Amino acid sequence: MASAESELPRRSRTVLTNRRFLSCRECGWVHYVMTEEEKETSDRFLERYQLTAKERFLYESAFRQCLRCETPANAFRMAEEADLARAAGHVVTPVFVDATVGTQ
Repeated sequence: MASAESELPRRSRTVLTNRRFLSCRECGWVHYVMTEEEKETSDRFLERYQLTAKERFLYESAFRQCLRCETPANAFRMAEEADLARAAGHVVTPVFVDATVGTQ
């Protein structure tokens, strides 16, 4: 008889190392800062859809705000150990921000 755990679908996990993590000041959600290369790769997938300027703006906005509460990313702070511990095992979403965000 197989255990219930072995019957659950396996989920792949990605461990982010050597990354800058930011936390939303409003809700505490943790985000990682995307590299230029990651952003370019993400953008390349959209080329075939020929987005309008408005659609492109909406797409870009997802990388400039908290996906949980929509707080602007420029209000984020550097994630602290407690933030990272709380986020362990959860989805950490990407943001594409200026290098100074989270350093204030």
